[in-house]
Amino acid sequence: MRLVPDQIPGSEDLRAYVTKPLLDRITDQAIDSDYMAAAARREPTEEEPARRRRPGLWAMVVVGLFALLATTAAVQTSRNEDVRQTSRQVLVDRIEQRQDRISDLHQQISELREDNQSRESALNSLGLRAESASSTAAATAEETGFAPVTGSGIRITIDNAADGSEGGTVRDYDLAVIVNGLWQAGATAVSIDGQRVTPRSGVITSGATLRMNDVSLSPPYEVSAIGDTRTLAARFAETVSGAMIHTTTQDYGMPYDVENIERLTLPAAPSGLLELTHLGAESEDKGSKGTKGSAKPTNTDEDSEQNSEGDREE
Repeated sequence: MRLVPDQIPGSEDLRAYVTKPLLDRITDQAIDSDYMAAAARREPTEEEPARRRRPGLWAMVVVGLFALLATTAAVQTSRNEDVRQTSRQVLVDRIEQRQDRISDLHQQISELREDNQSRESALNSLGLRAESASSTAAATAEETGFAPVTGSGIRITIDNAADGSEGGTVRDYDLAVIVNGLWQAGATAVSIDGQRVTPRSGVITSGATLRMNDVSLSPPYEVSAIGDTRTLAARFAETVSGAMIHTTTQDYGMPYDVENIERLTLPAAPSGLLELTHLGAESEDKGSKGTKGSAKPTNTDEDSEQNSEGDREE
């Protein structure tokens, strides 16, 4: 063990130092040396105080900065938490509003679906009614003469006598008699020279010309009728009108022919006849002699026969 020079005892203590037990001497010297070394380390030199003051100042600055950062972080965290809470509440409110809106829309959809089903049922009902009305209108139009019609039937041809006698000239009464006889025989549609006979049709005499539906007719006159070809001609001949026109044509030598036609097409009457005052005013202006035709017989055979005979006698 190396002894520090300052720790070597003087001569006066030499005896005590020498006589002191070795173990005690070693222990004392070790403890003294440690205290001396520690004291030497603790005693600052002239330069050390400045160096030791600087770490303390920097520590305070660091601690201050750390405290500032911690405070800032706490404040920011608090603000962020408030923002998060506010944002969350806003989102919750929006979600609830959207859910309410969706619920209202579902309710509206349900109501609209029910209304649509109701309207669809009404539309189907109206469609059926429209189809029925359309069928009825078509049948009525064909029956009254305001729609074209095609079918089998007969065609009666009558012409003026070749001698040109006044009695052998086809009159409006002759055509009216034929039309009435065809209705009685079961005809469903009749036309004269392509002019459809309707409830508002009329064959009138204008000078030496016959007119119907405001259209001039010319001989030979063709009277076409839709009906059962197996019975229509025979039943027409059995009527008083048929017998009378047959007798008239025989007596005055007027060409007369009846034939069955497998396919006849009768056109529709002019749409102007649907005007209620058109034909009536025209008939009144024409005056004098005239015979109105009809979609169905309106004159009896006896009246037609009397009118026709009286006219020919005149």
